[in-house]
Amino acid sequence: MIAFSSPAFFGSKNIKDIFYGLLRRRQADLVGKDVLDLPAGYGDTARFLTDLGARVTGADLYPEIFRYPAIPCVKGNLNETLPFQAASFDWVICQEGIEHMPNQLHLFQELNRILRPGGRAIITTPNYSNLRTRVSYALLESETYRIMPPNEVDSVWAAENARTINDVYLGHIFFANITRQRVLAELSGMRLIEVHPSRVNYTSLLLLPLYYPWIKLAGWFARRRGLRREQPSAQRAGVYDELAQLNGDLNVLVGGHLILEFEKRAEAAEVIAGLSGKLDTDVTMPAPKIF
Repeated sequence: MIAFSSPAFFGSKNIKDIFYGLLRRRQADLVGKDVLDLPAGYGDTARFLTDLGARVTGADLYPEIFRYPAIPCVKGNLNETLPFQAASFDWVICQEGIEHMPNQLHLFQELNRILRPGGRAIITTPNYSNLRTRVSYALLESETYRIMPPNEVDSVWAAENARTINDVYLGHIFFANITRQRVLAELSGMRLIEVHPSRVNYTSLLLLPLYYPWIKLAGWFARRRGLRREQPSAQRAGVYDELAQLNGDLNVLVGGHLILEFEKRAEAAEVIAGLSGKLDTDVTMPAPKIF
């Protein structure tokens, strides 16, 4: 069962302020725990976590910009295998990073690999599931109607020593909405357990009365059709109920950021063995058409 919170109507819109408030509330869960902060950036969040009593390691594509020499920070490329042994951390913090990653499934798999059993990951990202972004994407394929879509001029940054595309910092190119993150986590061995509150985006709030009835109606039709599929699945009803909760949650529809907490439930091999979809090898696949 996913825990939901109502969005905040007042207070700072800055994700760092919102996130630090969450970490303060969770201090008892962090004291004495091994925490990885990635991408660590300048190290401010790593320093904040250290002050809360956690044992912190930072990782970043550009570790040379990390400002706190007392906290270890290594080069970590989220597009590649992370330089840590399996089951190394109790917590992983990925703040404003996933929207820069072309292979987000790989990122979730790596987070699951380095987490200990029952470990937690908190991922924050601009809310690509709120109503403003949905309308903006329909108009311009952009995260907001005030800026151009992602492009090679505005959306990439490269250090002087960059040699391959993996050395390049990519901007907000890869939307990471809530349902995508949920399924990628499930495929990696993690489960979404809580949607934390963020500050309301008022444009999304104004759009809510117009779109909410249609969202609920479309969700009802999609669920009804999905449950009538010929291929039975004992999991389908529960999954559909969870998706309906996500699609109707106010923090998802009007919140400015997604702040999602995941828990490690299984290892990769267990996940693969438990997938419900099966390929019938006795069925002859049709030959491809050649034009």
